[in-house]
Amino acid sequence: MTSLSAPKGSIARAARVLEVLSLAHDGADLTEIVAQSKFSKTTTFRVLAALREIDYVFQDPATRIYRLGSKLAELSRNSERINVSALAERGMNRLAEMSEDTVFLSVPEGAVSICVNRKVGAFPIRTLTLDKGDRRPLGVGAGSLALYCSLSDEQRAAVCRVNKSWLADYGVTDENLTVEYTFFKENGYARNRGGVVNGMSAIAVPVMTASGRLVAALAIGAINERMEASRINDLILPGLKREARRLAGRFNALEKEQNK
Repeated sequence: MTSLSAPKGSIARAARVLEVLSLAHDGADLTEIVAQSKFSKTTTFRVLAALREIDYVFQDPATRIYRLGSKLAELSRNSERINVSALAERGMNRLAEMSEDTVFLSVPEGAVSICVNRKVGAFPIRTLTLDKGDRRPLGVGAGSLALYCSLSDEQRAAVCRVNKSWLADYGVTDENLTVEYTFFKENGYARNRGGVVNGMSAIAVPVMTASGRLVAALAIGAINERMEASRINDLILPGLKREARRLAGRFNALEKEQNK
């Protein structure tokens, strides 16, 4: 990472911390940011705390590594982050047309799941439990559960610790998450059976690259009557898995290109 001289002023300090993180492609811990920004530990921590409050920066709960947040990516087309929503656009349209239900795309950010896109199908009763930009603790909702269940044991434990009170707001306990994790491992998808909005259910699958990177989760939600087992197994789940493979394939190609 390139060494930078320290600027003065609160805005300039925030900009320098963001610049340091932009040069750290795998993120950086507090010690690294202190070294590169030339700020004191106290100043660096204060700047990071302020940036986290506005979602310009987030911290991985397991590794304590800081990375640039989704809000910052929205402000700049020059961000190095890949626009997951754009890459998934056609696949989500296919799923919405095929199922006639609502399709959601969520991405992980630390201990949080963020809905980055939504497509509404033709069925007249719509499932609008999430909108673009909505944030939930990992483990709440089908897409968020698919992300949570795709993490390592250590990462899941860290998420539960960090999100304990937030999960409690949704009535979600460690026992609930253990049950859903077991279901996910046995069936290959995550489920939400009216846990967020009564009468509405959803299932989701993760999008994983060949290198094991968790990119996103694709979910389809509908009224309970349209989420019976036969429809899930014959139509919805195959469609989700097909589009998840396609999206993962696009990321695999991008990773190969970047590694040349």
